[in-house]
Amino acid sequence: MVKKYLKPLLLLLWMGVIFYMSAQPSIESQETSNLVAKIIFDFLNIFSSGMMSESEFMLKYIQPIRKLAHFSEFAILGVLALLTFRQYDKKRALSIAIVFCLLYAISDEIHQLFVPNRYCDIHDVMIDFLGSFTGIILCHLVQTGWKKHHS
Repeated sequence: MVKKYLKPLLLLLWMGVIFYMSAQPSIESQETSNLVAKIIFDFLNIFSSGMMSESEFMLKYIQPIRKLAHFSEFAILGVLALLTFRQYDKKRALSIAIVFCLLYAISDEIHQLFVPNRYCDIHDVMIDFLGSFTGIILCHLVQTGWKKHHS
C-alpha cells in the first residue's frame, strides 16, 4: 500500500524543492549558486592547483553552473514524473510525463515573476524542459533495456 504512494509523494516533494528554490529572492539564489561554485572550485583546485583564481572561475563559470542546476533539478523531475505516471498508465506515461514537465517548467518561470528581482526567461524554460526530457528518456531507456535484459 505504501509503495503505491511513494512515487507520487517523491514527485510532489521534488516539485516542492523546485518551487522553494524558485521562491528564493535573487540575492539568496545568487548566494546558493556562489556556494556551489565555490565548492566546485575548491574541489577542482585539489587536482589542479592554481588553474585560475577563484574570482576568474566565478566570472567564467557561475552562469553555466546555474544553468546546469536548472537542467539537473528538472532531469530529476522528469525521472520522478515518468516513474509516477507509469504506475497509472503504462502506454501513455511517456507523453504524459513530457507534457507535465513542460507545463511545470513554464509554471516555474511564471512563478519567478512574483519573486523579488527574479524574472521569467524563455531560455530557462527550454533548459528546464531539456533537463526533464533527458531524464524521462534516460529513465525510459533504462527501464525498457532492463526489462529486455531480464525477460
